Amino acid sequence: MGIKDNLPLAGSDRAARSIHRIIEAAARLFGKEGYQGASMTQVAAAAGVSKGLLHYHFRSKEHLLIEAQRATFRQIHARFDDRFQQGDLGMDTALEALDALWQALYDMRQWSPFMVETLSLATQDGPVREHLDEFYEESNALLDGAIAQVFAEHLSAMTIPPKRLAAVVRTALHGLVVELSQARSEADRARVQQTYRDLRRIFEQIAIRESQAEPRPPSPEVSP
Repeated sequence: MGIKDNLPLAGSDRAARSIHRIIEAAARLFGKEGYQGASMTQVAAAAGVSKGLLHYHFRSKEHLLIEAQRATFRQIHARFDDRFQQGDLGMDTALEALDALWQALYDMRQWSPFMVETLSLATQDGPVREHLDEFYEESNALLDGAIAQVFAEHLSAMTIPPKRLAAVVRTALHGLVVELSQARSEADRARVQQTYRDLRRIFEQIAIRESQAEPRPPSPEVSP
């Protein structure tokens, strides 16, 4: 499933296709060159659009980064939403979704210093703040809804309500992104991966009261 499958059409089909190509190109270049190393000129060339058209759709590099992240999270949600609708619920699916979300963030690790930098712009007024607010509103709704769906049959057994559990997960993942932004070696990144595995285990143990949860085999270790 590509990014274009999860983005809403904006304006004409031609404009929508341009936006899809730009975001896909940006995601590839940010992943390969890093956020700082990939210029807007390179993104425009890779997407096959003029730099003027690129800036028409995306006011800044920060805006483009936010939209690339938004597209990635939409892909993950769409993939698991299909499973939720088919009745694939419970802790195993919740852990798979959490792993997929973390893997996406880890794969974006070259962007992490700039994710943190962009987040700091949330304290300032302006276009980037507006894009961040929209991104957070949507991503929070997706996470809240996913947790409510996946535990729909166990709501009475949850230790805290889905919305508050989503806030815990969101806060923990934000912290892991900060840790990734500071990692300088494989050993540093391995420590961040271990912290994620610890978070995953805590989530598994506290999300549902053990006395009301169905017996499950021990969770396997997540590969770094």
